[in-house]
Amino acid sequence: MIQKIILSVGAIFFIFLSKSVAGEISPIVNLKSCLLVLGGTLISAFLSFSTETIKDLIHSLGRVFRNEKSDYKMLLKQIENLARLRRLHGIKALESAVDKIENVFLRKGIEMVIDGYDRYEIHNTLEKELELYFTNKQSQKNVLSTMAKVAPVFGFVGTIIGLINVLNQIGEPSQLGQGMSIALLTTLYGLLLSNFIFSPLAKKLSEYTQADALLLTIVLEGIIDICEEKNSKSIFYRLQSYLEGYRQIHTDITESPVPSKTKNLSPLKKLLPGKQSA
Repeated sequence: MIQKIILSVGAIFFIFLSKSVAGEISPIVNLKSCLLVLGGTLISAFLSFSTETIKDLIHSLGRVFRNEKSDYKMLLKQIENLARLRRLHGIKALESAVDKIENVFLRKGIEMVIDGYDRYEIHNTLEKELELYFTNKQSQKNVLSTMAKVAPVFGFVGTIIGLINVLNQIGEPSQLGQGMSIALLTTLYGLLLSNFIFSPLAKKLSEYTQADALLLTIVLEGIIDICEEKNSKSIFYRLQSYLEGYRQIHTDITESPVPSKTKNLSPLKKLLPGKQSA
C-alpha cells in the first residue's frame, strides 16, 4: 500500500515538473521530444537484447508491481513435512505427496530424490539450473540498465537536432523558439526517463531477484537435507535461522557490516547483490 502511494505521488510530481518546465510549449513539441527519446531508447534495447529477454523482463516487472511475495513460513513447513514423510514412510510417501507441491524447483528436487539421485548429483544439477535462472534475471536487469544509460544520450541527440533546426531557421526569428524547445526538452526527458523510471526499475528488479535467490537457496538446502534423511525439526529450525539471519542483515545493511553466521549457506552467493548473504 505504501509503495503504491509513493508511486502515485512520484507520478504526480513527475507530471507536475514536466508541465511547469514545459510551460506554454506546444503539446506537439512535447510529444515529439518525448517520442524521440523514448522511441530511440526502446529501439536501442530491442537491438541490444533478444525478444525473449524483453518478454521475460515484462513478465518479471508485472510480478514486481503485483507485489507477489513468497510465503517463506509455509514453504519451510512444507519442507519439514516432506522430510518427516521421507524419514517415517520412505520414498513411497514422497511419491504420493509430490503432486501437491506448488513450488516448481522444490518439486523437481523431490522428484530427483524419489528417482534415487545422491546428494551430490542433486546439488550439482539444481545449482546449475539456478545459475541459468539468475543469468536470465541478470540479462533482464541489464536491459533496464542499458535503457537508463542510453536515454540521456538520445536526449542529447534531440538537443543537437534542435540546435540544427535553430541554425537552419536563423533568418526566421519566429521559428527559433520551437527549435530551442525541442533542443532543451529532449535533454530533460532523457534525464527524467533515466533517473525516474529505468534506474529505479532496475533497482526494484534487483531486490526481487535477491528475494528469489534467498527462496531458492533455502529450497535447495532443504532438498539436500531431505535426501540425507535428516530430522525434520532440525531442518525447519536450521532453515528458519538462515531466513532470520538474512532479514537481520537486510535490516542492518546501512550499518557497519557484521560477519554472517550463514555465509556458507548459498552456493550462489556470487549472484546476490552487494555484500548481503542468504
